[in-house]
Amino acid sequence: MILKKTRYNSVIIRLDRIILSSLLALFLLLSTACRKNKATEEHRVVIWTSCSEFAQYIELFNKNHKDNRAILVYKDNSALSLPPAKDELVPDIIVDSWLRNEAFNRSFCSLDYLFDNQILTSEIFYSQLLEAGRRKHVQYLLPVSFNLPAIIFSNENKDLVTDSYTLTMQQIREISSPFNQKNKNDSYTRMGFTVLSNPDFTYLATKLNGVKFHEEKGQIVWDEAKLQQTANLLKEWIVTDNGSVQIEEDFAFKYLFMPNYRQVTSGRTLFAYTNSASLFKMLKEQNLDIDYRWIVQDKSIPISDSLMMMGIYKDCNNKVGATEFIRWFFQSESQREILERKESMGLETEMFGISGGFSSVRDVTEHILPVYYTHLLTNLPPSQMFSLPQILPPRWESYKSMVVEPYLHNAVSALEGESIPSIQDLEQEWRKKVFD
Repeated sequence: MILKKTRYNSVIIRLDRIILSSLLALFLLLSTACRKNKATEEHRVVIWTSCSEFAQYIELFNKNHKDNRAILVYKDNSALSLPPAKDELVPDIIVDSWLRNEAFNRSFCSLDYLFDNQILTSEIFYSQLLEAGRRKHVQYLLPVSFNLPAIIFSNENKDLVTDSYTLTMQQIREISSPFNQKNKNDSYTRMGFTVLSNPDFTYLATKLNGVKFHEEKGQIVWDEAKLQQTANLLKEWIVTDNGSVQIEEDFAFKYLFMPNYRQVTSGRTLFAYTNSASLFKMLKEQNLDIDYRWIVQDKSIPISDSLMMMGIYKDCNNKVGATEFIRWFFQSESQREILERKESMGLETEMFGISGGFSSVRDVTEHILPVYYTHLLTNLPPSQMFSLPQILPPRWESYKSMVVEPYLHNAVSALEGESIPSIQDLEQEWRKKVFD
């Protein structure tokens, strides 16, 4: 019995040791895994963006950066997702439009150290764009890409366009009017330019005429006198040159149901409005016999409101990795590699240029992009004319399409003495739809 008991006790002891050893091994395994996971998290760069093409850029970055690997978190509108929810990944970098709102200096780290430590130099950027990311002489955001307004026309009509690089609204009108043509029934068969057929053009007119919609103390404000002046100018243009709003809209409905490039190549209209992102994507996709000019007013070309910016979130977890990504991204060679990869994989038609626009890096826009978008060789954007968009709220696109553009259409279309909803009425309806 004593022997059996001893053997039994030995078995128990051996089992205890096995269990203890197993538990210790499991603990060490879990501890190692936790340390690895923690290390992985510490070296992960979390990038929030609405630009899906950044997935390609991240892939290239990760290919050559084993210590700091980036991941993408897609956001429809990053500014509206701040601060992050408790259960989501905190961003290290945010790349998006609409980051230049009134509170951007409270959401992002100062980036002055990038220039103080010569990680970047300010000379690589267009100076106006770099200024867009400053507040009180502190750099919080860096410009990524931008777009410009343009007018297109068929090469068949290029002799009508005397200026080689830009056109003002007045020049567009003066050249368009003689192009108009009627048939024997006094109906238009050609119309040089249809003012109301593209709401983006009527909004552009407000920018060119100094209406200056912008955010101020949480409210959207503007120059009311300039707004009315713009509506009157557009109405006078339509009535004097195209007969009436109804005639212009009937013509557009009958003939301009096609893409804007077909409108001009078909000969139905002389000019059509577009922007650089749509223009060069279109020219890359198809061999079109068209040309373009930048739209200018008082020697100024307004940069599109959706200026793409990049910043480091104030509560980021990996500032070192974020800095490394920024250093890599703004190198000309990195962006050349991005464009080469897009070309070789047939991805260049998905988005124009860098993240859907001209690169904020001068060397890339002026020397590298023209290799891939050859139409730029004849008319590079004149940087001395760039003018920054106003500070606008994150929901600006919605506000513009539901308030500003409908108001302008109503104001231009209204008959004499006819009452229309005020812009404040439309804003109230917009708030009900968006916030209620």
